[in-house]
Amino acid sequence: MKLNASPKMLVVIFVLMFAVVFASSKLLTGVRVDLTENGLYTLSEGTRNILSKLEQPVTLKLYFSDKGTRQLPALRTYAQRVEELIEEYVSLSKGKLSFEKVDPEPFSEAEDEASLAGLQGVPAGISGDNIYFGLVAKGEGDKQEVIAFMKPDRERFLEYELTQLIANLSAPDRPKLGIWAGIDVRGGFDYMTRQPKPEWTVISMLQSNFDLEWINDDATEITGVDALVLIAPKDMQDGLKFAIDQYVIGGGKAMIFLDPFAEAANEGMPMPAVQRADLAELLPNWGLKLREDMFLTDYSYSMVVGVGQQRSPTRHIGLLGLTPDAMDTADIAMDGLESLNWSSVGILDRVEGSEAIIHPLITSSTQAQPREAELLLTLHDPRTLMKEFAPTGEQYLLAARVTGKAKTAYPDGMVLMQVSEDEAAETEEGAEKAEKPTETKQLTPKVTETDQLQLLVVADTDLLTDRLWVQVQQFFGQRIVQPWADNGSFVMNAVEHLSGNPDLISIRTQGRFNRPFVKVEQLRRDAEARFLEQEELLQEELSKTEEKLVELENARSEGDGALFTPEQEAELQAFQEEKLKIRKQLRDVQHQLDQDIEALGTQLKLINIFLVPGLICLLLFVGTLRKRVA
Repeated sequence: MKLNASPKMLVVIFVLMFAVVFASSKLLTGVRVDLTENGLYTLSEGTRNILSKLEQPVTLKLYFSDKGTRQLPALRTYAQRVEELIEEYVSLSKGKLSFEKVDPEPFSEAEDEASLAGLQGVPAGISGDNIYFGLVAKGEGDKQEVIAFMKPDRERFLEYELTQLIANLSAPDRPKLGIWAGIDVRGGFDYMTRQPKPEWTVISMLQSNFDLEWINDDATEITGVDALVLIAPKDMQDGLKFAIDQYVIGGGKAMIFLDPFAEAANEGMPMPAVQRADLAELLPNWGLKLREDMFLTDYSYSMVVGVGQQRSPTRHIGLLGLTPDAMDTADIAMDGLESLNWSSVGILDRVEGSEAIIHPLITSSTQAQPREAELLLTLHDPRTLMKEFAPTGEQYLLAARVTGKAKTAYPDGMVLMQVSEDEAAETEEGAEKAEKPTETKQLTPKVTETDQLQLLVVADTDLLTDRLWVQVQQFFGQRIVQPWADNGSFVMNAVEHLSGNPDLISIRTQGRFNRPFVKVEQLRRDAEARFLEQEELLQEELSKTEEKLVELENARSEGDGALFTPEQEAELQAFQEEKLKIRKQLRDVQHQLDQDIEALGTQLKLINIFLVPGLICLLLFVGTLRKRVA
């Protein structure tokens, strides 16, 4: 007898099998199994380390409007998840954490406490009253950290935010980070739009985790910081370069963002120019140099953008979406990152004879080619970059960790020429004298070499701009930032490691729920390559035919009254037939792409519906039998 069962019926059968086996077995009592690829529901080793090393007690108080959220089941489910996670923290803290849950009912003292603590009330309750869902953490003395409102769409950041909050309260002081930027990263006022500009999100992230100290342009010494960040170093004063050299050679740790074409530096400028950000005087002593006036195009890691009024999807080979294939995921700074969006990326070259150790962090694919940075000044359509694109087959260095030995760039020191206050007076005579400074300052190096170099060098600054990795929205009057790439995590990972707090890295860099379809993307790229090749053939045939038509037009006999000679008509007919033939080929390529993707999708559905549930049922069934036999 042959049985015909629909897919829905098979699913029902598997579910019933699972339920029966589960009900008849006590194997799963108290057992938690995390089967997600990156352990999304398992506390990271970094969290466990921080909790085991707590030196000071921390009190956690969760304010959640239990009665006011009875009609909000999704929020209540997330609140339960938060509560369970905090209780697990308490169990691992060896008595250093204490936890309390409070329902801030309207017009109660608990609501007043929540409001005074800085928690955000949202008017979404049953009767329109404010509901609260925030966390207040208190350490010794007046130390306090707050999560104003725990939004469910940030669940993947939950463990990191909780652990960071606890670590900040338990630590005696936050790390101090020195920053110097050659472009405006702190917001300000946009004179073109006459609107205030918010600071870059990456700066806000750093402020949440570090005490920031902005380095002055006229600094001749850098001290008292745990790590140094240089963003778009350009137009630096000589004394500042000397200070950076001595900081690095003296054992300081630094992260440096270079760029052959810093796009953010052109914002608000009437005439765009190539804005190069480089440390050409210092970098070669550290074993690297930024390739002169060149940026990288890479087909394999290129992103698709919308072009024109119709927002037609177009591949931009100068805008790179870097995947783990481009990264050294074994390095602590890259651990767990899944996507980095970079633009007009530079190329780092090793300096021959240097004793520094260059460890690649990010490299291009072999489908890459260096191009002149000036091309970007007149780039209106990304498709123009494909016209002369010729991959070299080489892989290029985009970011590197630098360790080992290095020497100062100023073994003989430096003499600074300074202008006195009298000579800088705003008079014509004072201006003339200011051209001939009379005061000097001798800078003498305290250290001339090191064997403990600690640098991270990145050949792009645009990755720090909001447009490449975050989406900004307004939430009840507040500016809410939603990351859609890992640019910020990359910076935080690296800076936390350099500043001596690596335990937080493994927390933030857990996987995402939104997993990319790598195979599908590869199918699309292959089809696009075939599509582009045939499109170029069509354009070539069109150009040849038009040239032939011009020749025939010039040679056409006069006075016959015909619009086209028989030769022209034959040539035109041949072109039209060839055009229809190639367009049919283009459609066939697209149809084949769709068929490949559909077939892959069918396979994935079959695996999800049958294979995984079947394996689970089989394991449970075998386990039950073994237990009964025993």
